[in-house]
Amino acid sequence: MSAILKKFKKKIIFWGIVFLSMILIPVLSVCKSGEKSAAAFGINKEFQKEVNTFEKCENSEKYFKVLDESTGEILKISDKEFLIGVVASEMPAAFEDEALKAQAVASYTYFCRARNKNSGKKEYDFTVNTKKQENYITKDQMENKWNSNFEKYYGKIERLVESVFGEVVEDDGEPILAAYHAMSSGKTEKSADVFGGDLKYLQSVESPGDKLAPGYESAVEVSEENFKNNLSALNKNCEFKGEPNSWVKNIVKTDAGMVKIINICGSDFKGSEIRKAFCLRSADFDINYDSENNKFVFNVRGYGHGVGMSQQGAQYMAKNGSTYNQILKWYYPGTEIVKLK
Repeated sequence: MSAILKKFKKKIIFWGIVFLSMILIPVLSVCKSGEKSAAAFGINKEFQKEVNTFEKCENSEKYFKVLDESTGEILKISDKEFLIGVVASEMPAAFEDEALKAQAVASYTYFCRARNKNSGKKEYDFTVNTKKQENYITKDQMENKWNSNFEKYYGKIERLVESVFGEVVEDDGEPILAAYHAMSSGKTEKSADVFGGDLKYLQSVESPGDKLAPGYESAVEVSEENFKNNLSALNKNCEFKGEPNSWVKNIVKTDAGMVKIINICGSDFKGSEIRKAFCLRSADFDINYDSENNKFVFNVRGYGHGVGMSQQGAQYMAKNGSTYNQILKWYYPGTEIVKLK
């Protein structure tokens, strides 16, 4: 079948679904700084809602209804097809099998929970953005992404998803809030330090493999003028008095290394605010002033919010013989893996 006929066929199917939906029936994701996942929480109030929302996850529905923010369309995607698209979006296909399986189970847990939470309350379960390839990518996008390796990688992810399909991570019989990120600074963060909600399975654990991962350390250079402008946008009361090397003072960090509070020119800022303002890969950073070139240098460790499963950490564990069950139980301590009926 030609490419044109394929596209025409897909359009007919899609509009047929839309037409039926109109008759029968009538979040997630930082400065694109590599926040992985569906677990990219940014607002404490939203996280608190998640902490206080526990519903039994059942596999009664066989599809997800997702709002594509890039088109405004609500897509109806089977569980398995959606999960393949999520894994392909969230983790490199070349990763170890057990790491990809851990990602599949964590992702399915997260999205099943979201579906249960929003069931009957909205026309869709959650949002994705296919244009930005956030949280989910289509089969056509996989083909463009992998080119000559498409058959190999698609077959691999399809096989691994099939092997764990229906499995979720639970705590006390309830699906967990399965947060994940690209890589920690060597130790994951407690949910209470990042999102403001304390969950016993989202505590700080060692993740030594992250320090060995590509891109673990990064640096961002900011001119003195841009430094002032960005901070003034956050707090108009900032007064940049004295020498620039004296502007940054007290820094309060979590046990895992993330900046919680930093004082600049007499004003306190959250580490997450600084991360967003300067497009840093994580909130685990130090700031130094280069007086010779009149610029500030951020030295950053890790990538993402640091809570839950580290994807690079999962890859490291898989390379060293850990199974997906062991990976998940390491990053979500005290939980169990169950298969939905």
